[in-house]
Amino acid sequence: MTPSSHYSNKNKRRALWPAIGLVLLVTGCATPGGDRAAPARGAAAGKTAATGEIPDAVAKRYSDAQTLMSVEDYEGAVSVLEPVVELGPQYPGAATTLAIAYRNLDRHEDALALLETTLAVHDAYAPGWNEVGILHRESGRFGEAEAAYLKAVTVKPDYALAHFNFGILLDLYLGRHEQALEHYQRYQELVPDEDKQVSRWIADISRRIERNTRAARVAQ
Repeated sequence: MTPSSHYSNKNKRRALWPAIGLVLLVTGCATPGGDRAAPARGAAAGKTAATGEIPDAVAKRYSDAQTLMSVEDYEGAVSVLEPVVELGPQYPGAATTLAIAYRNLDRHEDALALLETTLAVHDAYAPGWNEVGILHRESGRFGEAEAAYLKAVTVKPDYALAHFNFGILLDLYLGRHEQALEHYQRYQELVPDEDKQVSRWIADISRRIERNTRAARVAQ
């Protein structure tokens, strides 16, 4: 897999992050086959054992924020979500979505600070760790990004987006292609429809691994 082939699809990857990153308002995560539907389900989340009933005003703000994020009005989303997050740490989905908005406004440190506070309370919230990974990767802190993605797939092994982003980090930025292949394959297993671009990446890595194996045998 060549770096150019990845960079040519960077816009696609950016489109995936906000869409799937608009995660559930409370403590649940998207189901394995439902990552792309997560935005619609976020505002509809009703109860958890930890939070009980979500106030209608909070759910309305979250729904409005989703709409604003979908049209890349990140400033608008920030203005809608900040009052929700100020209520306390009981809405990790709102906090993570706000962090995504901050990132798109180049407010990386604000995003990281918010997620640090959120994940101190909701340590097993995979979408938050996935966003931490993205923030560190964009800042060139690849070791920290790897640790965050690893945390995301550890606390929620069926969280497809974290496998997708982990694979890109390992492949394009760390050059650990065989490990990347595992995460690309896991991502494909979890999404409801085949991602044809990822299928091409998988095929490319597999071919190169096979070529390297044959070359090593000949060298022996």
